[in-house]
Amino acid sequence: MNKGLRISLIGMGLFFILLGIFLNFQLYTSFATNSPLYKYSYGVIGIGLDVSKVICLILGTFLIKQSNNTLIIAGFIALTFYLILSLISWAAGWGFTLVVNQMYESNAFQKTIQVQASQAMVDDAVAEIKRLSQYADSTTVAKAQSKVDELQTQLDQLWASPARNSLGQRINKTVKSRLGTCPGGSWYHKKYCPQIQRFQSKIMQYETTINNHTAYLAAIKHKNTMVKELGSMNLNGLNPDSYMHPLFVGMSAIFNTSPQLVKYRLLLLTSAMIELLGSLFFVIGLFLKGEAFTIAEMMTMEKQKYKMWSEWGMMEKQRHKLLEQLGVDVKELENTDFPKLDSTIKTGEEKNDGNID
Repeated sequence: MNKGLRISLIGMGLFFILLGIFLNFQLYTSFATNSPLYKYSYGVIGIGLDVSKVICLILGTFLIKQSNNTLIIAGFIALTFYLILSLISWAAGWGFTLVVNQMYESNAFQKTIQVQASQAMVDDAVAEIKRLSQYADSTTVAKAQSKVDELQTQLDQLWASPARNSLGQRINKTVKSRLGTCPGGSWYHKKYCPQIQRFQSKIMQYETTINNHTAYLAAIKHKNTMVKELGSMNLNGLNPDSYMHPLFVGMSAIFNTSPQLVKYRLLLLTSAMIELLGSLFFVIGLFLKGEAFTIAEMMTMEKQKYKMWSEWGMMEKQRHKLLEQLGVDVKELENTDFPKLDSTIKTGEEKNDGNID
């Protein structure tokens, strides 16, 4: 197989494998709280499972190519663990895509008209509570109510008291029956109405404080009701076009199904492709090269190589022995530098051939 193609396959396989590891890490960290210790502990679990999956794939593929039955069985066991870990990784990748899509839908949901209207009502209630917050103290309200009761008692006593004429003599009518209402134009109105109006003004001031406190409590209750309604709102009563991704809406119209079902199927297929393509490219790049040898074949080749070196050693010993019998110093012969032949020097035959006319 072409070396460049093999490197490309391994590179693509590693890309998808690393992408799967990243998705696993992100999903497992989302399981924990905001504590960095818990988040990264879960993230390490996700990374460990995905790395173990790759190791089981390589180990299993390598072992089943051997001729030893025990190694073949071990290879199938490793591939079984690979399949289990792949399912976990597949689910993790799918889960991560669903979590990210849920964030998109939640953001889109917050921008729908229904939610915006409810949120506006909650904001108005909060603003009203802030405006009336100075009347939130119930102790002040209790004191105001006590003052109202006291002033109202004094006013009632004034209304029920006998009216007096300009000479200071009592007449047969009470102030209430003589005046009727205030203000008025008679001498009795001019005498009693200023005092009555002072009582009424003070009572009204304290009653304003009480009424504002009542309005403050009503605003709190209204805000809590609106927040509860906003929190209980769900996607069931909304048009999917208002919060789901346009891709899912468009595909649901083409295939005549629901956008929710399209979302689940497409994201499931995407996570499956990440898982399968990573393993496929990586394994093909590793094992489909020029030649792949089993352990038994490599051991046989090593034996043949050792045998060839042994035979070559025996031949060298025989050569040294023959040279020694001829009286040649082997060590001196090996250290001697022989001059190289000059290819420009012509032999005798070549010279003779050149002189022939």
